[in-house]
Amino acid sequence: MLYCEFELGRPFGAPNEPDFQKRVLTAALKLLERTDGPILDDFPDGPPGPATNDEGDIEGWSCPVNFGDGIKDVSVEDDPLTALTQEIELMRTWHDLFLEKNKKSTMGISEVDFETCVNYMVAFIDDIDTAPPRTDIPRYQILKLATDEMKAYYFEAGLARPGNATDKELADWYYGETTAGKILLKVNEACANSGDEVLQGMSDRRIIPIHQQHLKQSSPTT
Repeated sequence: MLYCEFELGRPFGAPNEPDFQKRVLTAALKLLERTDGPILDDFPDGPPGPATNDEGDIEGWSCPVNFGDGIKDVSVEDDPLTALTQEIELMRTWHDLFLEKNKKSTMGISEVDFETCVNYMVAFIDDIDTAPPRTDIPRYQILKLATDEMKAYYFEAGLARPGNATDKELADWYYGETTAGKILLKVNEACANSGDEVLQGMSDRRIIPIHQQHLKQSSPTT
């Protein structure tokens, strides 16, 4: 087995880095040549970092939109749905640019339109028994799919921003700086306090990933 310290869901490291990904795959395949075992070998490098300019300075990636301009002063505590939907609308131009460039999206796995997913997540915070948008799959599953839809939207919009965002930069921004991240913390808290064993299990690390667990400790409790 080859151990790599990469973002969850990215076993070959950063996207759009074919040379680096080839190195990871080659290192994994070379383990098959070994006759000793069992094998747990460390891959020596982390995923590629941000790009540099001609002077060698890091071209840091920044938040794709200025959330302080052109929006109503609505807090997540007072009106979570309005706060979230207006942020999503501000992200739309960047997400459209992503679609134009890549001609594909990872959104759509829930088989429910994005707005319905967003409305369900926000309603779930106040009432975990809110009717889910799909009844052919368990409640926990449609909730997870809804959170995955939102993550896909934000990450794709973030990747459209000029500059080479690292996995950590995207995750730190999404979970730690956006209204969407605050909503996820509330969804996670609702699961933890639900009394439902399956939903409580989801609150461990399926909504807030392990490398962002510090946000759960720093968020206010109700």
